[in-house]
Amino acid sequence: MQTATNSSVKFQPWVGDHYHSSRYGVRVMVLGESHYGEPEDYAPDFTQHVINEHAFQPGLRFFTIATNLLRGTTDEPTAEERREAWQHVAFYNYVQEFVGDAGRIRPTRAMWRDAAAVLEEVVAELRPDVILVLGYQMWDHLPELPVTWACVKHPCGGMSYDEAIPEFNRAIAEALSLAG
Repeated sequence: MQTATNSSVKFQPWVGDHYHSSRYGVRVMVLGESHYGEPEDYAPDFTQHVINEHAFQPGLRFFTIATNLLRGTTDEPTAEERREAWQHVAFYNYVQEFVGDAGRIRPTRAMWRDAAAVLEEVVAELRPDVILVLGYQMWDHLPELPVTWACVKHPCGGMSYDEAIPEFNRAIAEALSLAG
């Protein structure tokens, strides 16, 4: 992917070591909504730092729930299980600027609008078969793309494993059937 200076992609996606040969049999990109921080916190590899600091260890509810969704289970993941789950996916936040300095701040209309073309660039580069959208509010702002979509409630917004795990599994099965 182009560097952030030559591209609209400001926050480079996390790409797990096994993304191109994932345990799912297809390439899965997890789509989060946005990052929070101060302007001085910005770095092109901010997403990598977030994954390394928060997805691989207990602490943030968002990542524990998302990890369990990727694992298809509800039991508390070990550090090894957390790391392993994220190695099989790419993770990208749709909005490409900080929406504020704390959670629960919503993207502006301009942020939503600007995000669509950038996602298309990321999808063209990573070529996911499935995009797992973490949050219904983002759904109405997404461009049409040639992928299989799965959309679940936000992990911190009432996501139910009983609904989310089957939805993710449905998308994987659909993408596998399309791949032949």
